[in-house]
Amino acid sequence: MNCCRINDIYDYIEGSLPPGRRQDMEGHLEACPKCRRAVEERKLISGAAAALPPLEVPADFTDRVMRRIAPVKAKLPVWLIILASLSSLVALGSVALIASGRSLMGIALGASHSFWEYAKSAAVLTAKAATLLSLAGKIIQSLLESAAKGLSLANSLVSPWLQVVILGLMTALIISLAFAARKKISLGD
Repeated sequence: MNCCRINDIYDYIEGSLPPGRRQDMEGHLEACPKCRRAVEERKLISGAAAALPPLEVPADFTDRVMRRIAPVKAKLPVWLIILASLSSLVALGSVALIASGRSLMGIALGASHSFWEYAKSAAVLTAKAATLLSLAGKIIQSLLESAAKGLSLANSLVSPWLQVVILGLMTALIISLAFAARKKISLGD
């Protein structure tokens, strides 16, 4: 057996080791003076700690500790926060203006031109998307009407018991396809 771990030593002292493990530990302690000394030292420490009187905590202990940990911070006035934010924004804008090498009017005109180009592109895309959605709606509507007519015709031509058989076969087919897809996805294909 290797030398004892500290957790095993404490479990041994407290008597919480399983019987087989306890026997192994006792055998090791007979052969290893280092571990035997560690167990004796821990027993002395445990005995000394057990002999101490119970610690009584004052009623206001938590409040005193919390005051020392997190002292109440003074809040800054709102106008000071706004002023600091605005001055940071002006400084950042000034740096960007100087770094670009362009005038403030040139930057404003460029931004205005870009904004209007983006707005025109967005309007065209929105109109095209609305047209596509309208056409898709019409196609889906005609497909659903055709399916409803076909089902109505099939319903009048097929007897009720045959309809039940067809529905059962279709359900079985859908379930088997779902299981096959799940298997294919789980295999990573």
